[in-house]
Amino acid sequence: MSVTPAGYTPHGAVEGETAPDHDQRYLLVFSGPTPWMHPLPASGAVVIGRSESADLRLDDAQVSRLHAKLALDDGRIAITDLGSHQGTFVNGVPLCGERALQPGDRIRLHRTELELHAAPQRLTPIEPAAFRRRVAHEVARAINDGRMVSVVCVVAASALASQRVPEPAALSQAAAADLLDPAATQRAVLGQLRRGDAVTWSADHELYVLLPDTSPDEADALATRIRSKLAGMALQIGRVTCPTDGYDAARLLAGAHAAAVTVDLDREGGAARGVQTLTIGAQRVIIADPSVLRLYALVERLASSEIPVLITGETGCGKELVATALHTRSRRASHRLISLNCAALHDTLVESELFGHAKGAFSGAIAHRPGLLEAASGSTLFLDEVGELTLANQAKLLRVLESHRVTRVGDTREREVDVRIVAATNRDLEADVAEGRFRRDLYFRLSAATLALPPLRQRPHELPLLAAAFLDEACRRTGRRAIQISEGASQALLAHAWPGNVRELKNLMQYVAATMSVDELLADHVTERLARLPPSVAPPVAPALPPIPPQFRPLADELRELELTRIREALAAARGNQTRAAALLAMPVRTFFEKVKQYGLTPRKKRAER
Repeated sequence: MSVTPAGYTPHGAVEGETAPDHDQRYLLVFSGPTPWMHPLPASGAVVIGRSESADLRLDDAQVSRLHAKLALDDGRIAITDLGSHQGTFVNGVPLCGERALQPGDRIRLHRTELELHAAPQRLTPIEPAAFRRRVAHEVARAINDGRMVSVVCVVAASALASQRVPEPAALSQAAAADLLDPAATQRAVLGQLRRGDAVTWSADHELYVLLPDTSPDEADALATRIRSKLAGMALQIGRVTCPTDGYDAARLLAGAHAAAVTVDLDREGGAARGVQTLTIGAQRVIIADPSVLRLYALVERLASSEIPVLITGETGCGKELVATALHTRSRRASHRLISLNCAALHDTLVESELFGHAKGAFSGAIAHRPGLLEAASGSTLFLDEVGELTLANQAKLLRVLESHRVTRVGDTREREVDVRIVAATNRDLEADVAEGRFRRDLYFRLSAATLALPPLRQRPHELPLLAAAFLDEACRRTGRRAIQISEGASQALLAHAWPGNVRELKNLMQYVAATMSVDELLADHVTERLARLPPSVAPPVAPALPPIPPQFRPLADELRELELTRIREALAAARGNQTRAAALLAMPVRTFFEKVKQYGLTPRKKRAER
């Protein structure tokens, strides 16, 4: 049974009870028949033991001469065991290393118990810039000393219902708002905090709380207490902890906000819910933006189905990763994902790659060759930039989707295939359909399910996390020490439009790791490098296709014309020697002779002899 001195209100007392105006911290010592109080200084150290030299001397033969030590610094109180024989216990748990104490904690040294008491807090919200500096300071201390620091974000559900996208990166002092009741929220939160904690309001009237020396479980317990005191308000509360969820101010603030906005209503969300790290193939992907979290949740559901999926988004924003996730989480994952960039090859080569060809179908077709549709049977075929397919190839692809059969170029035999199509494009296919550039029936087939991946500039919560992850990876690859990203650099990164999306950000971080001999990335470093980008780098616009010709020629005529041109060029290069010309085209000599005769390309020397 503890004894509380008159006039002192313990932490968590009923609202309305009075408390002393002065700062009062002490240990209530339970040793002997009557508890007694030992005052604590504002700062310094208090050694506990049975030695005459101990600051707090205990009359207990089983307590070591110098048993434990309290360290007091700017409101923070931590305890360390000094190698005692009996050990030190805090709240019944053996003490290992240093542990921060909170009011009400019970310390046991053999049979002696100590209870920490402190006056109620007089904390007030601080400016966001000062809050960020505090976060950065506590993170640095946590990393150096092997401690933990947590950040909690409190969001009103009404803010999410209005579909605003709050910007934790743009923290600024805010006046009272109708989203969170500032007075009620501050009373509920500040009444739970210690002197070393800190709070601030964001520009979007969300509350951020810094909790030094606080584990995830302790931070979640605080969130539960806050919710209980604000039972009449619809809240969403997110939490992250350093170093497990990040180790810089920008990452922690973005992660706490993402955890809050993605958690279910009336529940607390840890970083695992708001910031996810997925392994997709050989790559590790960080996801923090709510829209991307929802997209990958849909990927998990679509992966088990067999319907075609169309992925839309700008170049470099991660469409291939989404396709890989769809494949690796499907029943086809035991087979290799087959990919084709439809914009990287000539139209005729795309046709041969996709559908295959028969021997002799065109110049150079010296053997039967299956296409990617056949190679992907039993697996997934990823068609990147599917909007670049010609109308003729679109028609053939539609036929495969409808019949599950493929016909090779120059062949009449149909072959059955079991393939799932995942397509991607950076074009507006609906506009292309309206203008006749893309077949309407194929568009509806491919877009049975559509996944729209937002560009990086619309994912501000992910940007600092991705930048830090890419920079860490690049530093490890180059064998150099880690580079920290300063607050100013984070702001510069957020201000950039990122026309190249994630690919551009990754390239920038690789450049920084390879060329800059700094321990911290500053705003000037970022702006200077981004200013050197060529003027042509701009937010990507889907390239306009050339106008559709008034009519198409038969494909066989185009192939015949190409073959004739190549044979003429080979004969000219070989100075009329048909054997050498056939070798240049990798064509059997007999076939070459027949083609020369067919096209009337008898060399001049033979015509002269006639």
